[in-house]
Amino acid sequence: MGRMTTSPSTEPKVPIPKVPIPKVPIAEVPIPRLPTLDARLVSALLAVVLSGALMAVAAFFEWGARSAISVEIGGAVAASNLYVLSRIAHAMIVAGQGGGGAAAWGILALGKMLFLFGGIWWVMARGLVDPLGLVVGYGSLPIGIAIGSIVSDKTDTRP
Repeated sequence: MGRMTTSPSTEPKVPIPKVPIPKVPIAEVPIPRLPTLDARLVSALLAVVLSGALMAVAAFFEWGARSAISVEIGGAVAASNLYVLSRIAHAMIVAGQGGGGAAAWGILALGKMLFLFGGIWWVMARGLVDPLGLVVGYGSLPIGIAIGSIVSDKTDTRP
């Protein structure tokens, strides 16, 4: 076999014309921000998470790892449910004061409930969680709300 060599390209170099790019001013769009969380909501969320974790530890020592995981999933569902419901309720109140849009948030709340019930049905129908453990974990919601309302600041900071 012969030796293969590469030779420089014999094609002529064609200059690429520079096309000017028009400078179009871009309007500043404000980024929508969620309002800060209320101190009472933060204390309730923290109490829900902590009570769910405490129940999961107790379930681990009493019934085993599968039940502990089910309790923790129930606690996570409870905490996320409280957070999403608080955001929807806040948006409905703001929309109601502004004169419209509350119906859309009501439909979103209905969708949240369907997603919640459908998700719980799905994990229980597939056997991914222990139903009793899930219910015990979801029980951290009322316990956490009660503890959060007891330990939160009672002063009214509204103007």
